[in-house]
Parts: sequence; C-alpha cells; structure tokens
Amino acid sequence: MTNAIDISPLRALAKRASARIADQIVAQRFETLAIARLLRDSRNFRPARPSDLTHAPQWAKDAYDNGEPLHVVRNNRAVAARMHTVARRLAETCKVASVDPMARPDDVETIAGARKFLRKIGNANFDVMARKALQYARVLEHWEEQTEALAICPAQSIVLLGGRIWHRITSVAALRRIGVEFGNCLARTSRTSAYGALLMHGRAQFWVLRTVAGEGLMVAMASAPPSVQFTEVKGPRNAPVRPDHADLQQLGLAIGVRPPPPPTPPPEPPPGIAAAVLTARMPCQCSLCQPQYRRPLRLRRTSATP
Repeated sequence: MTNAIDISPLRALAKRASARIADQIVAQRFETLAIARLLRDSRNFRPARPSDLTHAPQWAKDAYDNGEPLHVVRNNRAVAARMHTVARRLAETCKVASVDPMARPDDVETIAGARKFLRKIGNANFDVMARKALQYARVLEHWEEQTEALAICPAQSIVLLGGRIWHRITSVAALRRIGVEFGNCLARTSRTSAYGALLMHGRAQFWVLRTVAGEGLMVAMASAPPSVQFTEVKGPRNAPVRPDHADLQQLGLAIGVRPPPPPTPPPEPPPGIAAAVLTARMPCQCSLCQPQYRRPLRLRRTSATP
C-alpha cells in the first residue's frame, strides 16, 4: 500500500516484536523484513474515511480530493501474532547458536547450522527467515524436553497403613503430567516457571498420593531443604485438603515435617468476670421464679363397699 496516511503503528509493531531478540544484527534485520511484509499485507489497511483526514498531512488531503486510493492502518491480531511468533523463534534460534558444541557433542552440526543461518541472515527474505527459525525453535524445544525429563532427585515411595502410597515426583516433566491428571496449574509448569523452577533448584519437593490401583488422590508440596512445612496440598481439580489429614500427617512424619499444633484454647476470663458469668448461668432462687407448689389430689372416702 503506497498511499497510507500513517504507517507508524506498523513500525511500532515490528519494533516491539524485535525487542525479544538479543542479537542486535538479527533484530535489525527482522525489523526491516517485518516492516516490508506488513506494508505488503492488505489486511493491515482499510480505505480512508473523511473523518480520517482531520489531522492528515496536506498530501493526503490532496490525494483524497483527486480521487486517489487512500488507506489507513488498522489493527489485525492475526498479523501481529505472526510477527511476534517469528521473532520469538528467532530468539530461540539465537539460543541454539549460543550453545557450546562441547556440551552437546551429538548436536554439533545443528549448532553450526544455526550459527551459519544467523551469519547470513542479511541474504534471507521473510519467508526463509521464518522457516529456518521454526526449524531451530523445534530443536530448542526438544532439548528442553530432554532436560525436563531428567530426574532431579531419587525416586522414593512411602507405603501407608491403609494401602495408599506416596510417590515423590522426580522431574519437571513428571510434575507436568501430574498437573494434567489433576487438572490444575501444574500442567503448565516448566523449568523456568514457579513450581518447575523450585523443583529444578531443589527448593521444594513434590509428592503424589495414589491408591494401589494408581488413582491420584492428592499432591503435596513441601519446603526443601530441610522439610519444615507443607506449602500447598491439593486434591483433584484443586480440591482443598485438611492439614490434619491422616495420610498427610504420615508423609510429614516420614520426611520430617512436624504436624500442625493443636488449636489454642480461648483465654480464661478474669476472676471477677468469671464469677459474674457463673452467677448469671445459675437459676434464680427467688419465690417468684420457683415453681408453684400444688397440693396433690385426695380420693374421697365413701361408705360404699366394693
């Protein structure tokens, strides 16, 4: 679209999307190609109305008066999402290229290919850049899945008296599967999010209670190290669990979590107040409050004989 009144929203969109790319050369190249692609996409424009010319420059008013086609930028969420997706994949490609080949000897060729692509990104058009970025973003996703599947702590099982079993969750991938099973926010966790990061860095331990048949009953998160208290305990669909639950207390005794203290009794009232309360609770002894005495009925003595 050549006759567009103001294309600054499109430039701002490309700028925001490129901000997530750490490599400045790659970010600038993406921004240039993104602006060119946005200007060629007719979904980003609509015909100008007379109300759009109020603050328009003089050349736009003259073009409108001469009957020339004139357009203004409109927001298109699909196009904006596409730009941010390609930028995110380029950022992930930069992460692949920054990996030390000695740390991943089986992926030396992949790392070298990512570095070569970024080095020659000035020769690529937008479609080639998006396709290559998708390829290396999938590589990084596969690496992260491998990392999240690694066991962080040894597997443990605690068999309870009722036949139920506590199993310790040993990896972020297992924690995510538990979240899917229980239908809670653990299904979206990763090694960089709240719960997954706590597990990865050893600052929390997670346990799942199952029946002998394998049915999940509750998930417990305890502090570590050491185990001082249970931070969160939930059942399926985030159902609440009482802190004095028998199965939870057995797990606490096994891992070193102390049971919750008994509830504190209410304080004793002062002696004067206690005597007044006791007196108020006693029944009144006055004659008005006492039940009236009624003489029992007597049978009449008659001369009749049975």
